[in-house]
Amino acid sequence: MRWGAFFCTSVVVVLIILYEWPRMKQNPKKDKMAFLTLLLTGLILSMFNLPQMSGPTQWIETLFRPFGEFMEK
Repeated sequence: MRWGAFFCTSVVVVLIILYEWPRMKQNPKKDKMAFLTLLLTGLILSMFNLPQMSGPTQWIETLFRPFGEFMEK
C-alpha cells in the first residue's frame, strides 16, 4: 500500500466534503448518502495498488488476505 497516495486522497476527500456539503444542505438525504458513498468508495480503492494488480482474482486475493490471516489465528 502506498501511504502517501492514501493520505493525499484523504485530504482531497475532506476538501471536497468541506466545499460541497454547504451546497448540499437542500438536497434530499438520499443524494447526500450517494455523495458520501462514492467518496468513501474512492478513498477505500486508493488503499489498493490497482494499476499493478493483474486481474480480478488477484484483487479478490488481496482484498480477503487480511481476513484469511485473521481466521487462521
